[in-house]
Amino acid sequence: MVSDFFQAYRTRHQLAEGWKQAGRKVFGYFCNYTPEELIYSAGIIPVRIRGSAENVDLADAHLPSFCCSYMRSALDQALKGRYSYLDGMVFPKTCDMTRALYGIWKRNIKLPYYWFLPVPGKSTDEAVEFFTHELRLFKESLEEYSNHKISDESLMQAIKVYNRNRSLVGEVYKLALSDTPQFSASEVFGILLAGLVMPKEEHNAMLRDLLDKLPASNTSAEDKVRLMIAGNTFENIELLQTIEECGGEVVIDDLDIGTRYYGSTVDESLEPLRAIAERYLRKIPCPCKHPAAPRLGHMLELAKTYRVKGVVLVIQKYCDTHLYDRPWIESRLKEEGFPVLSVEHSDTGWTGGKFKTMVQAFIEMLE
Repeated sequence: MVSDFFQAYRTRHQLAEGWKQAGRKVFGYFCNYTPEELIYSAGIIPVRIRGSAENVDLADAHLPSFCCSYMRSALDQALKGRYSYLDGMVFPKTCDMTRALYGIWKRNIKLPYYWFLPVPGKSTDEAVEFFTHELRLFKESLEEYSNHKISDESLMQAIKVYNRNRSLVGEVYKLALSDTPQFSASEVFGILLAGLVMPKEEHNAMLRDLLDKLPASNTSAEDKVRLMIAGNTFENIELLQTIEECGGEVVIDDLDIGTRYYGSTVDESLEPLRAIAERYLRKIPCPCKHPAAPRLGHMLELAKTYRVKGVVLVIQKYCDTHLYDRPWIESRLKEEGFPVLSVEHSDTGWTGGKFKTMVQAFIEMLE
């Protein structure tokens, strides 16, 4: 039932080429702090820049091997021409690597449009005011590039489309509250990935069709250990499949392409730019923002609601922000009664055998 989502993600570059041929503009972006609603309201399709399991070859001329493995892989994909269809790139000010990569991309990959978006590190009222101002400048830049006035009505329509997407994904997540979830974690992962690389109205239609065609219930009696997976991002779906093969059932996540991306909606009763600023600054924070306590509270609430027995922390190698938070997050989860398996991961050079041994031991401990 989810094969169409996997197919959309696998063929994302070909799909984007088709949009280009149809006269559409396509922008790439990093990080879930990019306000996609603004890009969408300008008539431009925003797509998330992703890494790959391919060996990194070209990026090593621009980045050292000891920096974020995801960012190295993403840059390598761009240098290899995988993103040749892009008309522009948006970089939000989040982690050090995102800030650094803005200059490297702009210097080496020639595109008609680039924008660096300052994003405050905190979520105070003053920060929201500042971010609203920066969003206004971003909006004016998009209008100038597209020669298209972004009205409040078009912005509200974009907000509604994105809120609908978050709501539909929320329905998918709620299916895992059951003792016998309708979808495995690897299937849900495919659903989430597709939403990063295609127009949201198309993803919404696919989600609605999927939910409407669900069987009454999942009658599987297989008893698996309920787990949460947390961290930043990864490309290898084999990681989730390995957990499933070992007797684990990932029923919820705290990932930057999961609940931290699809969670929390934009308040449709507020002035649009202010509402977007509120949502992006006051959503569950990623480790590049402070303090970390709200994210811990979010993880604990999800762990209790979804009745998990343990947490698997998967962090991309050399991701400084996640690695900085990890000791405190891990210790607090354990204090609350949730055992933790902590893993540093890189999509390139994936060592499935070692990971499988670690997962097997962890699940045996929980049973």
